[in-house]
Amino acid sequence: MTTRNGSATVTLPSDTEILITRSFEAPRSLVWDALTTPRHLLRWWGPAWCPLVACTVDLRVGGQWRYLSLLDNGEELGWHGTFQEIVVAERIVSTEVFEGFPDAESVNIMTLTEHDGVTTLRTLVQHSSRENRDGHVESGMEGGMQDTFNRLDTLLDIAETPAERFRRIAGGFTDRVEHVPADAWSNPAPCEGWTARDVVKHLVEWVPNVIGKAGIEFAPTSVDEDPEAAWASLVATLQTCLDDPDVACREFDSGPPGRLTVERAIDMLVTGDVLIHTWDLARATGLDERLDALLVHSMFEGMQPLDEILRSSGHYGPKVAIPESADEQAQLIAFTGRNPL
Repeated sequence: MTTRNGSATVTLPSDTEILITRSFEAPRSLVWDALTTPRHLLRWWGPAWCPLVACTVDLRVGGQWRYLSLLDNGEELGWHGTFQEIVVAERIVSTEVFEGFPDAESVNIMTLTEHDGVTTLRTLVQHSSRENRDGHVESGMEGGMQDTFNRLDTLLDIAETPAERFRRIAGGFTDRVEHVPADAWSNPAPCEGWTARDVVKHLVEWVPNVIGKAGIEFAPTSVDEDPEAAWASLVATLQTCLDDPDVACREFDSGPPGRLTVERAIDMLVTGDVLIHTWDLARATGLDERLDALLVHSMFEGMQPLDEILRSSGHYGPKVAIPESADEQAQLIAFTGRNPL
């Protein structure tokens, strides 16, 4: 990818409106995730001199959002609002209140469109008066906005590196683990004979056995006692390995796949497994089953030529027959021997 630093534009369509437009050389699904997921927002939202330090996003109609930023002098700045309309990966309508001026609420209409791999973000800010609009424009918002979008551009530019891909996919699994109802851990999972707890246990047990061959130490944990803590410990160790160049490039004998670097081993053996088991856990516990569209596409394309090898390895059962009109995620899940319907 390449970045488009400093390319955001601000226009004034009417006496009460501001239109902000910015394009990113990244798929719409990635931009959407960056715009709506707190763990991503905390890494880019706000200029460098006023970064986001806390945020909550209840992404549903009627749900609330709040951002809290911190100036260099220690002063806190807050924004909050309510989601009024959501079309996943396409459009959000929400209110926005800058807490320094609580009477100047606006309605923001954010849209995302993609063409030839370039995603354009348009945000129409509708103020209740020209005075409020002018106050917003004259606050210096454009300079901070350019810096903010530059930071997002940088994040999107590295999104498909192994470290960032794992961060994204593992984060999705973490979201499900953290929201499993207390009485749902014993629910049956799609893998025959497994429960929801077994899905987490599988990852927590097999990953250290393989990646540990590279001399990586994993803290002892118990999924039976605390599946959330056990998973969090595993993720933290793996992400630390990926974020450390010296560890990431360390070669080791990974078994049947041969000699791999730590980075390659996690990317090839772990990330995709976490993705599929995200669906397993979600299906078992009634949580959101949507998976990362980019990795779904990549995995489905890469696995189909290896059908016979994968099937004979014993890792996957027979493919499940589903309508050809089913979406790519359903096709991938069916390919791995699970019924997505």
